[in-house]
Amino acid sequence: MERMKRMKKPLVKLTCLIACLLMLAGSLPAFAAPEGDGTKASPVYTPSSYYKGSVYYNNLREVQLTGNQRLDLINIALSQVGYHEGNSISQLDGSNSGGDRNYTEYGYWFGYNVVDQGSGFFYEWCAMFIAWSARQAQIPKSVINNASYAHAGSNPYYFNVTYHPRGTYSPKPGDLVFYDWVATDRQWDHVGVVLYTQGGYFYAVEGNASEQVLIRKASLSSFEVQGYGVPAYTSGSASAVNVSNYSEPTRTLQYGNSGNDVRWLQAALLHLGYPCPIDGSFGCNTMRQLKKLQSYCGIAADGVCGPGTRNAIKNLLGSGASASGSDPTIYPVPTRELRRGMSGEDVKWVQTVLNKVGISVSVTGYFGSATEASVITFQKRNGLEQDGIVGPRTRVAMKLVVSSSGSSGGSSGGSSGSGYPVPTRTLRKGMSGEDVKWLQSRLSGLGYNVSTTGYFGSATESCVKKFQKKYSLSQDGVVGPATRSKLRSVSGSGSGGGIGYPVPTRTLKKGCTGSDVKWLQAALTKLGYSLTVDGDFGSVTEKKVKQFQSAAGLTADGLVGPATRKAITDRL
Repeated sequence: MERMKRMKKPLVKLTCLIACLLMLAGSLPAFAAPEGDGTKASPVYTPSSYYKGSVYYNNLREVQLTGNQRLDLINIALSQVGYHEGNSISQLDGSNSGGDRNYTEYGYWFGYNVVDQGSGFFYEWCAMFIAWSARQAQIPKSVINNASYAHAGSNPYYFNVTYHPRGTYSPKPGDLVFYDWVATDRQWDHVGVVLYTQGGYFYAVEGNASEQVLIRKASLSSFEVQGYGVPAYTSGSASAVNVSNYSEPTRTLQYGNSGNDVRWLQAALLHLGYPCPIDGSFGCNTMRQLKKLQSYCGIAADGVCGPGTRNAIKNLLGSGASASGSDPTIYPVPTRELRRGMSGEDVKWVQTVLNKVGISVSVTGYFGSATEASVITFQKRNGLEQDGIVGPRTRVAMKLVVSSSGSSGGSSGGSSGSGYPVPTRTLRKGMSGEDVKWLQSRLSGLGYNVSTTGYFGSATESCVKKFQKKYSLSQDGVVGPATRSKLRSVSGSGSGGGIGYPVPTRTLKKGCTGSDVKWLQAALTKLGYSLTVDGDFGSVTEKKVKQFQSAAGLTADGLVGPATRKAITDRL
């Protein structure tokens, strides 16, 4: 909920505010043309000393205002992604990682500069964050006022915007989105800024979402979306967040560069889940996000966009990939028990893990009924209690998915690539997509150490060459018709025996769970020791392992270490 609690001084001292604004108006630079170098954003108030020492203040000062009011609001808000509320005024730098006390720089600004109460206004802050962003973007209050409620209407502390209920309007970048949470008895609960729409979903940057500033993905038809608010913008195009709006770089881009090709890079980073302002200025924030993407792609994380990085970005864009929706490692592993109704970045970790194993769920950071049902599906597959709660056992099983080199998604095994589409194109280094996942899943099932990421990097190329060498194919690391045909036809020749699950790289024993346990169970079943392939190493699996060990002349301890694993693979 975003409701303003009772103020110590409920009436704004209008005369004082007008005087301050007139003073500010004389000192603030004019808007720059969108294609120009822009004007660097400058706080329109005196920031707290704590905030001035933060990375978020530096991000703010780097933003180049363009004169496109929609884009400038988005860019200022994006500069704050990652800011976390604090538990005291000394934590206004945004670096706090816990608590729920609503201490933010945005509330500090509101208390001193809007309600003039001589102190910060430290209450629920999603609306104040948007108002703060509008002021730093030099957007007039006649367009977006100093609201403190997540509400559209004529009240001075509501947003004075044109309101459209869900289903009657298609949101545009820079519009406001209002939410009505099902768990409350109120109609107006939360508000964010729409970034863009894609494939039936919208993306929004929001303050006070899991106590921080983050990006949310939600369905356009979600019943928790109440509607959209359209500010009376006087300038700017809504297409400014589109990658196609800018020229693709033909030069190497690095820190200090500026121009439309830098905007191309920044828009691409935003759409791939690495948010930075789209202002045409290659600063520290752009470099930081680019390094994250390079690490994800297995490229040297030097923060320079040369031909290799540019091609990787183009391939990711072409495949519709988004690292923010597919890579669990960019989110924190839960340390608490997660259940329906909770939200946070650790919920995103759960949702990305579920997607990684082929259980489709939107990565929103909110643990709703869809996430609960998906968790139950995961628990059922892995022989866990089906309560829909991510407790210690379920979390451990999910961590195994992330850490396992071959965890690929889907519940089916075999040579088909665990449910991913068989390639119809020639695959090579730098490409990405679901068919690359088929390749990686297939290689993993044959015993090659490669992760199922969907990106064809150096590790995948190396495994392809090893496979080609084994089967006397041209060792070029390219998956053309001959290599693809051999991958589809091989059944038990690899060290994984064609099982379709990753070969264990750890010692397995009673109590272990994961895809490598499924390999063990499927392999033993293939060798005549019938087992349910559920990924849970229980008493029955232990018994079958001991039977195999006795027959193979090994110590019958029920532990699957290097010797037992080798004995199994030798017999497949």
